[in-house]
Formats: sequence, structure tokens, C-alpha cells
Amino acid sequence: MVFDTTAATPENRFERDVGTKYGADALLNATEFVLNTFGQSETGGRGYCSVVLVVESFRANRIPFAITTTNGSQILVNADYLQPFPGNLTVEFTGIVYFTSGLVWEWTGNGSAPAGLLTGIADYMRLTAGWEYQGWPPRGSGLRWDEGYEITANFLEYCEGLRKGFVSYLNAMMIDSYSDAYFVTLLGKPVDELWADYKSEYPSPGPAPAPTFGH
Repeated sequence: MVFDTTAATPENRFERDVGTKYGADALLNATEFVLNTFGQSETGGRGYCSVVLVVESFRANRIPFAITTTNGSQILVNADYLQPFPGNLTVEFTGIVYFTSGLVWEWTGNGSAPAGLLTGIADYMRLTAGWEYQGWPPRGSGLRWDEGYEITANFLEYCEGLRKGFVSYLNAMMIDSYSDAYFVTLLGKPVDELWADYKSEYPSPGPAPAPTFGH
């Protein structure tokens, strides 16, 4: 279900360029994609019966610079980010839906998993579904494997190439706890060594640029 609480806003760009019908279809497709990637059932390991996405202005919540937030099976998308977005809003919104759907359905190791890994898994969904943001830095960018978002998503894509189903297996292992040793269990190498191997696959692009849009 998708709701737009800013529908009465003059020249509402979400309503004009995206709309709640397309948003609902994108949310359903993203949910199915994430659950399939994780190898989970229709309601996933979390057992949610439905996911609700609400487009609203975040200024009232005093978090005007956030793009999205999630709470359980509820997704909030900031209308103040969507309204001035400098590009194809439908593509960007769809990417956001895949990212936030990853956050909704992934396990967190009971809160012990690195935040960068969690946002990386979420952006991995966006990446592999074909909705990555064009402004993302090139593969091989970043200083740490758990830097988060697209940096970690690209690294996870590399790990998936080493063992098909890696992301699914890693997520399943994070139901109750998290350890870097999971990478050794699944891929036979410490995560820092895997990161070094990944970096060696690409010309050195240096640190990732400061993010602007596209998460």
C-alpha cells in the first residue's frame, strides 16, 4: 500500500511523475525481488503481512535531510527530497523502493550487524534489480568494506560472484547474531582479505565522493 499525504501540495511532483498506483506496483515488485533474493517465503522471515509506504514531508519531523526512514514494515519517503530531485523521478523513486524494501526484510543480527553492511545489502537490492543511481561511484571505490550503501553493495556483488547465493546465506546467518567470521564460513577468507581482493580487481579510483542523491 502506498499513500501520499502531500497530494494537496501545488504542483506535487510525486503525484504528477509517479503516482500511488505506480508506487504500489513498484513496492510489490520490490518486495517479491527482495524475498526471492533472500530465498524467503511470501511473508519472509519477519512475517509481515503487508508493507506500507507513505510519502510525506519530513520537515515537521525535524529530519529534513533524510531521504527515507523505515520502522518495521512501514516506509516513509521524504516528499521534500522527491520534489526538487534533478532527474527522472520515477527511476529514483523505484530505486528508493528497492533500497528500503531491503531494509524492511533483511535480518540485523539482533542489532549487532554493522550499519554499513545493512545499508549495503539494501543498496545491493537496488543494484541487482537494475535501479542503481547513475551518480554512484565506480566499482572499487571506498576505503572500507563496511562503508555502507553503494560502496558495500558493489563489494557484496563481488562476493556473490564468488559464491552464488552468498547474500542470501549471509542474511540467513544474521537472524540472531552477526560476526565477521561469517565471511570465512561462506567464502573461506576473512572479510578484509576479500575486500583487498575486490579492490585489486579495479583501477584505484580513490575514496568515494561525498554522497548527494541516490540512496
